[in-house]
Amino acid sequence: MTEKFGVRGWVLFPSSDEHLRVLAQHRALLAEHFVLTTPPWETLRFLYDKRLTYTLAQKVGIPIPKTYITGNADQLASLDVEFPVVLKPAITSRFLETTNRKAYRANDRQELQKLYAAMSQVIPPSEVIVQDLLPEPSRNLFSFAGYYRQGEPIVGLSVKRTRQLPRDFGRSSSFVVAVEVPGLRELASQLLRAIQYTGLAEVEFMWNVKRARFELLEVNARLWAWQGLAAAAGLDLPYMAFAYALGQNPPIGAMRQGAKWVRLLTDVRAAAQEIRSGTMSIRQYLTSLRGATAFAVFSSSDPMPFIAEPLLLLLDHLNRGASRRRRGFPLHRFASLRENDIDSVTRQGEDLKAIKTDADDAGQNI
Repeated sequence: MTEKFGVRGWVLFPSSDEHLRVLAQHRALLAEHFVLTTPPWETLRFLYDKRLTYTLAQKVGIPIPKTYITGNADQLASLDVEFPVVLKPAITSRFLETTNRKAYRANDRQELQKLYAAMSQVIPPSEVIVQDLLPEPSRNLFSFAGYYRQGEPIVGLSVKRTRQLPRDFGRSSSFVVAVEVPGLRELASQLLRAIQYTGLAEVEFMWNVKRARFELLEVNARLWAWQGLAAAAGLDLPYMAFAYALGQNPPIGAMRQGAKWVRLLTDVRAAAQEIRSGTMSIRQYLTSLRGATAFAVFSSSDPMPFIAEPLLLLLDHLNRGASRRRRGFPLHRFASLRENDIDSVTRQGEDLKAIKTDADDAGQNI
């Protein structure tokens, strides 16, 4: 293929978790034909599976939300949790493909059991993670993103992910601002240093208002949606990763705080949710867009991608919906979990011992 299409020696960047997994697991074979920016699977698996990510975080002393992992419904019933809680998959990509959701909120034990049963129809029960729902999740999202070499940040920036869609458990950010966040760089580096990580990474945190600290959510070891903000802020991270992969030493520019990134098509919808909930006014939304702003898709010199984006998203939505129906997991079953009873499903899978990870004891071996 490399000879036929003339792509031998091209630099490969994964843009999804599944692309990332394939590149990492077949790294030796692919490296014979391409230049890779992906670390080997022995390293990457700690970031691909959140169960391993949280275990690693505790070992190196990074706070995480209070986390529970169970292997079956009986173990779930024995959990002593404070509601509300959030349920999410240990491996996001396979669950997101089926349900178009990254997480669910459970307000009481009945909802917890129904959601757990529904999720266990899509993924093994041992992959369902239950976590404390941190206060005001949509207003306290932060990230540190950068290029790392053996766990040390060569260059990077911290950001506040101000808006996302959907509002509480967003599939992706829609409005992001470069800000200085003391301590975030070291927290991210502390995690990646433990696995000697080399490559691009976005490490996501949420500020826990009650405990007054950042808590780790997940790590994207690939290109992420708002990576264009880095270039707008003076740090072109994808280019730097490209240059380093080729053995070059690119110049590192000066960081510009306050740079903004917006994806208009989703941000208008995200802002509408904020306005309807009373947490933001129309005037505040328009004010937030003032100043130097990088657009995810729109460009005055090349407007066609922006014009075509709604149609492409519609086609993608229809294709995904058809795929889900063929697999027997239509989305509406998950959208109405609180209105309809869901039969419990017994499923074969890895039977992990129920564990409780308490962020107050970050050194606890789980």
